[in-house]
Amino acid sequence: MAEKGVSIVISSGTEEKMVMLGVLSQTTVNLGMQLRIFVTGTAIPLFLKDGYKKHSVVPAGFDGFMKDLREGLAKVKFEGWHELLQNCVKDGGAKIYVCSLMSSALNIQKKDLDPMVDDLVGATSFMIQSGESQLMVL
Repeated sequence: MAEKGVSIVISSGTEEKMVMLGVLSQTTVNLGMQLRIFVTGTAIPLFLKDGYKKHSVVPAGFDGFMKDLREGLAKVKFEGWHELLQNCVKDGGAKIYVCSLMSSALNIQKKDLDPMVDDLVGATSFMIQSGESQLMVL
C-alpha cells in the first residue's frame, strides 16, 4: 500500500472544478504530501494532448458567474489548472492516472493523453495505490 497523502477523483470537466483541482493539487504537494489523481468522466477530454487548451465546460446556468470568475482569476494572475498540475508532477509529488474503462469505451490510448498523465489504470488499481490517503471526489 502507498504512503498517506491525498487522492483526488475528478469526474467533471467543468471549469470551476478544474480550478479547484489545480489549487488542491498544488496545496497538497506544497505540504509535502503524496498526490494521486484519477481522471474520469467528462474531465478526460481535458487530459488529452492539448486538451487543456480547449475551454472547460461551463455549468448550465452559470455563464455570468464563470465570466466573472475568469476575469477575477486573470486579475490575481492565477496560473491555470494545467500549469499547476504540471508543476506538481515536475516537483515529483503527483501522479495522474486516467480511467482505463472510460478510455477503452472512448477508444483513447496512452499516446493520446497529455504527457503529464502517468498511465491508464482501473479504479481498483487506483484505490490500492491510494492506500490510506484522504480521498476527495470533485
